[in-house]
Amino acid sequence: MYAMSYVECLVLGLLHSGATYGHAIDKMLDRWNARLWTKTNRAAIYQALKRMEKKGWVVTSREKVGNMPERTTYGLTEEGLAALRTMVADGLASRELVTFDYTVPAGLLFVLPPDVVVRQLAIRIEAVRGYIDTFARSEAESAGAYIGKRANIRFLHAYYRTELEWLEWLTKELDNPAKPDFGPVSD
Repeated sequence: MYAMSYVECLVLGLLHSGATYGHAIDKMLDRWNARLWTKTNRAAIYQALKRMEKKGWVVTSREKVGNMPERTTYGLTEEGLAALRTMVADGLASRELVTFDYTVPAGLLFVLPPDVVVRQLAIRIEAVRGYIDTFARSEAESAGAYIGKRANIRFLHAYYRTELEWLEWLTKELDNPAKPDFGPVSD
């Protein structure tokens, strides 16, 4: 059993899929649309590569191609492949409760006047509609892509449609003249 690091799992998966150096890893993230479904950035990727090299999951070497500057290449070790397979299997069977950071301010909306809450929700609604459009386009464009990419895009597209429905419900509740209980009553 390995402690799950989604960044490490993603980077191991990218290496398994053929990416061998920083720029190739970055390009593969773009092809997979991974930046839409993870908060992974270049710094996190390089930090993960360093950690995984220390764990024996990744080997590094230097290569020079033509007139280009020397670059570091990365390879997946047998231990790294075993770690990847374990993390993917454990992750797919996860029984972890999904949590959303956004629910913290939503749960505390009573600290703001209702009209301010509605104005702020309108900003989120506009962003979510943009995400829905993005994922609708991504879903259409990825029709022939591998199943993992299609699954993630479809999941996020469905999630944002559900969030939009929830935001519209919440806004309607707050606009209701017979205002709902707006906050907890202290004892």
